[in-house]
Order: sequence, then structure tokens, then C-alpha cells
Amino acid sequence: MKKLYFLMLLALPLLAQAQSKVSSPAAIWPELQVSYGVGDDGLLFLRNQYRVNTDGRYNDLTSSGPLSGFERIELSLGYEHALSEHWRGGTMFRYAAEDFPKSSFYSLFLRHSGNIRGLFFNKQVMAEYMNQQDQNALGRFRLSADLGKRIPLRGRFLTPSLSYEAMLLADFSEEEGVHNQERRVDRTRLRLNLTWELTEKLRVTPYFMRQTDYYYVLVPPVYDEQEQLVEEGYTTKRNRISPVVGLEIKYTFNKAPDTASITY
Repeated sequence: MKKLYFLMLLALPLLAQAQSKVSSPAAIWPELQVSYGVGDDGLLFLRNQYRVNTDGRYNDLTSSGPLSGFERIELSLGYEHALSEHWRGGTMFRYAAEDFPKSSFYSLFLRHSGNIRGLFFNKQVMAEYMNQQDQNALGRFRLSADLGKRIPLRGRFLTPSLSYEAMLLADFSEEEGVHNQERRVDRTRLRLNLTWELTEKLRVTPYFMRQTDYYYVLVPPVYDEQEQLVEEGYTTKRNRISPVVGLEIKYTFNKAPDTASITY
């Protein structure tokens, strides 16, 4: 029953009807990760992600030089600790550089690993504080779940999985009207992964993701040729859908890979 309730929470953004939808150009997200086992239960990890938009107009991290071909570069440092057989917790810091804004993210997370019908079923709750350049600080709660199976194949392992994440905003601003400018559900991600463990330490994960951003837009009023008002302007909900193709390359020192970990 608890698993069903968690899935219903994740599905709430899908049940909300928006007034309009727009599509963004596809993006390519390569990522490198290195993790290091600390004692019997700890895991320290470092990630470096690059984002490239297929529409070159958005690749404006710098005006010239080797970084001018990127839309965004993100660096993450985190620590995860196994609290018991099924529970893990940890913290993570992320720094994201793009043309505007530069952003810092401070996060705490709690994960639960289980099984359902022969598949691993991981659930995660993350509390995130976002400090963005020249913008109000925001809080965000990220609820996620992933379902998959680790399959032996010719002495290695292949792990297909499906994950879904919903990000809920919590605005700390004291300005009046600011809360009404944002939708409570900020973003959702539906992702299909295929992890191939090349060795006990090295694995690669190509994936495809559908990312949806939720926000309000102001539709301007309409006037006729005599400049007479035909239709009042109004505010409506809009969903922006962005397809993403990604590739993660991960290496682990002195620790066996575990599907229950945030680093897998």
C-alpha cells in the first residue's frame, strides 16, 4: 500500500491539465562520475555533467573558446551512507554554470530500496536549496522512483530501468505575489536507462529522457485593425517538453556497484 501511495504522489503532475504545450530542441547530456568507498558503509562521489543543445543558439556558456559549444556545465560533490539494508541517506552540493544564471544547489536525500515482482524498486526524497544569481532563493522537494532489473549477460551485467522524478517548489521569498508567479510542480523527468557493467568498477549508461517544465505565461490582449480590444489578455499554464539523450560513464574505486545507490 505504501508503494502505491508513493507512485500516486509521483503521478500527480501527470494528472494536472495544462492549457498549452510547447517543445524545445533536443539536448545531449554526457556525464562523468567517479566514486570512492569510505569504510564499509560510505561512498564519496564526484560528477561532471555537460549539456549541449542541438540548437546552437542556446550553446552560449561563453562567447568564445572551448566552452562556447556548451549550454551548461555542472559539477557535483556528494556523500552517501548506508543506514541499514534498505535505507541510505546523504548530502550533495552542485554548482551549475551557464550564460545566466549561475546556480548553487545544497541537498539532503533519503533513499529506500526494495523489490517488487522480481524487480528492484528504489524510492528517494531529496530536499534541495537553490541559490541562483540575481534571483530569489528557492527550495525544492524532489520525489523520485526507479524500477529495473540487473540481468547477468556473458559474465557481466546489463540493467534496464525506468525512472520518474517530480520536483516541487517551495519559495522562500517574502515579496507579495511572488508565490503566484510559479507553479507548485516545477519539473518532471521520465527516463529510460540501460546500464552496462563493463567491469566490476566501470559501467556506462545511455539513456533517453523526457523533461517537462511547468510555468505560467502571459497571453497579450488582441486588438482589431481599428485598435479596438477584441480579447482580453490572460495568464495560462504552459508545459515545455524537452527531449534529452544522455550518456553516463561511471567508475567506482574499492566498492562493488549497487543498484540501491544514488551513484548507480
